[in-house]
Amino acid sequence: MRPIAKWIAGAALCLAPGLSLAASDMTSPGQTPAAQIPDATIDKAGAALRDVANLQQKYQPKMESATSPTAKEGLSAQANAEAVQAIQSHGLSVQEYSTVVRTAQQDPQLKQRLQDAANKD
Repeated sequence: MRPIAKWIAGAALCLAPGLSLAASDMTSPGQTPAAQIPDATIDKAGAALRDVANLQQKYQPKMESATSPTAKEGLSAQANAEAVQAIQSHGLSVQEYSTVVRTAQQDPQLKQRLQDAANKD
């Protein structure tokens, strides 16, 4: 089992400030009841969450070892581009993905369903 649970809290924000700002403009958690999110969307978001978590693990050491702000900005841009591509490769927009993750933060049952989807191989 992968440690996906710890990524749910920050997954909507991905890695870098640019994507964090985009995600913070999304729908607030209370606007999308979990019951209205189709199972297929949860499955897609879970797969995307797994990919984003893997990207975070890949880029975390690189960001920590970057010695200049320019290097960090470059890594951040690259990580964001890969995160967006990973999300979109599962048939979701960043907004859809963010909405599912944010809703899961407020709904324990949805959070469990999302974790289960993320842990599928």
